[in-house]
This record gives sequence, C-alpha cells and structure tokens, in this order.
Amino acid sequence: MPEIYELEPELPKPDLPGHVVVQPTEGDVADAIAADLYLHALNCVRAHGDFHMALPSGVSPLKLYTTLMIDPAYREMPWKRTHLWIVSGQANDSGAEDAILETIVQHGDIPSGQFHPMNAGSPNADTRYTKALTEHLGWREKGHDRLDYVLLGVGADGSTAGYKAPGPPPNRDDDLVHLHGSGDDATLSLSMRLINASRFVAIVATGKHKQPGIKQVTGRDSGSLPLSQINPIGGVLKWYLDEAACPPAGPSKGPPKGKTP
Repeated sequence: MPEIYELEPELPKPDLPGHVVVQPTEGDVADAIAADLYLHALNCVRAHGDFHMALPSGVSPLKLYTTLMIDPAYREMPWKRTHLWIVSGQANDSGAEDAILETIVQHGDIPSGQFHPMNAGSPNADTRYTKALTEHLGWREKGHDRLDYVLLGVGADGSTAGYKAPGPPPNRDDDLVHLHGSGDDATLSLSMRLINASRFVAIVATGKHKQPGIKQVTGRDSGSLPLSQINPIGGVLKWYLDEAACPPAGPSKGPPKGKTP
C-alpha cells in the first residue's frame, strides 16, 4: 500500500492587515523572511540595477541577519548592488547599528558608500539623511524612486519604527524622515510616507514578549497605533510571526480588518 502522509494543520493566524505568515519557531521565521527578501532583491536588481532596503536596529531581526550570512541558499544575495538604510535611530544609542554593520555590511562586503547609518545624535541628522535618500533614490526613474524593502519590528505598545503609541506626529507630505524628541532623547525615523511608499514592508515579531504588541494591533482601538498606520500604497505588507508571538485565540473584538491585496 502507498504510504499516507498527513498534512500538518496550518497554524492559527492573528487578524492582521495584509498577508500573515506564522511559523513554529524563530528560526523558521528567519528562513521565511530570508526566502522572500532574497527573491525580491534579485527582482529589484534586474529591474532597477540596485536594491534599496531599510532595516531596524533592534534585536528582533538578529536571527534573520545571521541566516542571510551563513545559509548557502542566500550566497547570491546581491549585496554589492544593495543600499542599506536604517529605519530609526536614537541619539543616546550610538551602538544600535553596530549589529547591522558587523553582521551584514562587513560580512556581505557591501561597499562603504552604500551603507547609510543614521547617526541620530549627530548635528542636523534629519537634514543629512533626507539629502542622502534624495540623492540615491533620485537616480531612478520617476515613480520608482522609493525604497524596495522595509523591515519593521513590533513594540509591546503597538509602536514601530521609533514611533510610540498612541501614534506618530503627522508627517508633511514631502517628509522623508521625522525627528521627534530632542537632545539625548531624540529619535530619527523614516517617515510614514516613505515607509508606506515601499514596494515591500515586512513586519517581524518573535517570542512571547511580542504578544502584547500583536494583541494591540488586533484590538478594537488599534487605529491610533503606529503599527496600524503601516499600509503600503501599491506595495506588499507581510507579517512574519512565530507561534509564541501570537496571542491566544479568543472572541472577535471588532469587525474583520481589510486585507491588502
């Protein structure tokens, strides 16, 4: 008799906008993100000649960064054609970008002129970063002058990209970055406009300590949360969670959220 294989049941998914991927472990999540990122990077290089992505400086993506460096499946990642930007930075945390520098930039051999640290504590950091974004994205055809990929983390209060709840201050229509706070408490973030203009926005949450943030976004009063304001225009929104980050299933707290095509 032929051997019968039972398909494993699909893991429950929180009711989040966009596409949702739930994997058993943090390592599985890193693999899923890496596979999508790799194909997207190759396609962008073929279409535009380079690849512009923005990464967060927090600890959530560290497993992903290691996977990209050591897994043979991603050996052909086009690092030499990649411009690497930072999603947000704090003036009082100058070492937050070190993991990206040491893990990806140095081991991926990204040319030094294609790594763009924020250095949020430096004078005129917002003006300098805006100028760099404008110069490098401006080489592209009109309509393609946007980031190709943005990776975001999840805060326990529904925060992301350096924006805290109940919501980010409004950005002007022409803002590329947003400086909030002052002195040692200053935070420099990519603007919501720039994030939502990206071709692909990925949001990662792994570990039980991320449950409160996911629960906030699926709640009735989620509209004012920074995470709820992530809605790519003409791009893809995709969440990558492990089982531990998913809140326990319970009764619905409101109407189903719309799905991004």
